[in-house]
Amino acid sequence: MNRVSLSSEANPSYYGWIVVCVVFTAGLLAFGFVYSFGVFFKPLAAQFHWSRASIAGIFSAYMIIHNMMAPATGRLADKLGPKITTIAGGFCIGLTMLLMRYVSEIWQVYLLYSIVFSFGIASIYAPLMAVVSQWFTAKRGLAMGITTAGIGAGSMVFSPFSAWLISFYGWQAAYTTMGIICWVLFIPIAVFIRQAPKSTTPPLAAATTTEDSNAGFTSMEAMKEKAFWMMGIAWFFGAIAIWAVMIHYVSLLGDMGISLTTAGSLAGLIGGASIVARVCMGILSDKIGRKRSLLIASAIQLIGLIFLLFCQNLPMFVIFSIVFGLGLGAFASVMPALPADLFGLKATATILGLIVAFAGAGGALGAFAGGYIFDATGGYSYMIWLTIGSSIASIIFISLIKRPLKR
Repeated sequence: MNRVSLSSEANPSYYGWIVVCVVFTAGLLAFGFVYSFGVFFKPLAAQFHWSRASIAGIFSAYMIIHNMMAPATGRLADKLGPKITTIAGGFCIGLTMLLMRYVSEIWQVYLLYSIVFSFGIASIYAPLMAVVSQWFTAKRGLAMGITTAGIGAGSMVFSPFSAWLISFYGWQAAYTTMGIICWVLFIPIAVFIRQAPKSTTPPLAAATTTEDSNAGFTSMEAMKEKAFWMMGIAWFFGAIAIWAVMIHYVSLLGDMGISLTTAGSLAGLIGGASIVARVCMGILSDKIGRKRSLLIASAIQLIGLIFLLFCQNLPMFVIFSIVFGLGLGAFASVMPALPADLFGLKATATILGLIVAFAGAGGALGAFAGGYIFDATGGYSYMIWLTIGSSIASIIFISLIKRPLKR
């Protein structure tokens, strides 16, 4: 491929936009299965009489281990290219869904989600987000916004779809169907993933921009910078709030007397609202900067969580789903683009993988805490207060992020 100028990013035929479409679809499939875990929560509890804390612990184990794997899969993608890791990841995700039909003991679910499923997601998220970052400079925010919109689309599609399957055919059939869908659609699209040639990622026009001054950051150099740790800690607290809600939202709605199909649709509405926010905030972040965009996103999310304290009926939950989805989507579209802005493109996937580990730890804590709080108190009120406090902490650490300079 010949050298491509920055102006070519505005050309629809630019191959980077094909990569965006492929990664959008990959995110829709992979994270559709991630977000649908909350829909299976109560059916698994009813079938096997497992506590909510123990089921939430399955997701927590996935979050911890998948993010421990993320730096390694990111490094592998930097060295070998993302296509092979993506195909392997899609295979493992589909395999997990298919094998879930046959589980009878909770340790089997822990094994599937913490090893097979974790490797699948780790092989997809950080490597593919990094690939998109490498294809774009001037329009990186827009590209990342569209790409991460696939994650929101996954929730919008698979949360209500899995709820419908469970309601009419049972949770075993639902898992089987989703596994087949994964294998039929995911692996073929991976062949279109292409790593950006080095010549397609020139620095931004201004001589003092991050792309120019920070082009040489390695992962070890990035870890010595305050910005790396502030970003990681901010993502840790943000993930506590996001995943506590996303894993327990359908169960919370069921406890309020709302049917599984309606609850799944409301969870899908969060994903739908997040699509709009991901794209719009991606565009806005190119104009006002990632840090300011993150602060706006976190503020919207905090407003939604405060409103959740007072939700008592279906219309109020609809409002919450929209507001929280907007905040979640805006946050999720900007955060993955920030490492490339701060540290350049030399080790993008590795650095993003390291920072994603913070998000995994936060998501694991949030998911487990929600289940533990319910088992201990019989409700989710204290969990909501936890998410509010975590969102405030995330805002504080985002405000402390400052652009590092290459020494």
